[in-house]
This record gives sequence, C-alpha cells and structure tokens, in this order.
Amino acid sequence: MKKIFDLKPSAIIKRFGLKNPIYEETAAYGHMGRKPGKKVVYINGTKKEVETFTWEKLDYVDKIKKEFGL
Repeated sequence: MKKIFDLKPSAIIKRFGLKNPIYEETAAYGHMGRKPGKKVVYINGTKKEVETFTWEKLDYVDKIKKEFGL
C-alpha cells in the first residue's frame, strides 16, 4: 500500500484539503454517499475554490486494482 498511498500526516492533510473550510455541509447533512464537488470560499479575504467531500473520491480504485491484480 505504501506504493499507492503516502500516509504521512502532511500528505493526508494535503490530499483531503483538511485545512480548507469544507466541513459546513458535512456538519449540516452528513457525508455518507455525498458526491465530491467544488465550492467557493473566502479565506482571509481571498476567494478560493475548494473541493468538498474529498474523502468520498474514487480516484484510487484503478490504482488499487492494478496493484493487486484485480
């Protein structure tokens, strides 16, 4: 799995955008089955587009299948 995922804390924070303000929707309606999307937020007065529900992404499925010969 180390070939596929970088499990250092800094890599996890970056991969899932955990320092971005992305939790409002999760707190209000939960996260199960939600599709990743984009949202515009303001951070220190600067407009920024961030991804929401990054932990629901399926972009590693093919890499995992390939690694395990599935």
